[in-house]
Amino acid sequence: MKTAALFFFILLTFGSLCVRADSFDSRAVLEMTSGVSIDAAVKRGKKENKRVLVFALDEQKRNQSFHIKGMLEFEETKKLVRENFVLVVTDFKDKHIRDQIGSDGTDRPMYFLFSTDGKIVQKGTTAMGGAAGAKLVKEWTGK
Repeated sequence: MKTAALFFFILLTFGSLCVRADSFDSRAVLEMTSGVSIDAAVKRGKKENKRVLVFALDEQKRNQSFHIKGMLEFEETKKLVRENFVLVVTDFKDKHIRDQIGSDGTDRPMYFLFSTDGKIVQKGTTAMGGAAGAKLVKEWTGK
């Protein structure tokens, strides 16, 4: 009986660790830090004349950062993001985006592009792959 209880305890402990998703590390992927406050990012963006790129994800779901990394797969895309945007990584509960999700749902991470005046100008899922991500970022930057 004690062995079964110990096995169950180990399964619960390590099982919950395996289910928890990895979070998106902008420093490792983009070599830039990301903020968590959209308000602060908009202020900084206004000052630096940069738009704000927000990635929203659900850290309780698996493979969330995988989709963002896929969107930013190419070095050119990463460089354009570093040079042209203030970056924020947050969750879907953020007051600036929670009402903007609509029918897109939260199964996959989303991007939200804010103008320098703090308005959302575009949104979509990050589950698109490197080629589509590069094309999108190039459209945003005019490159």
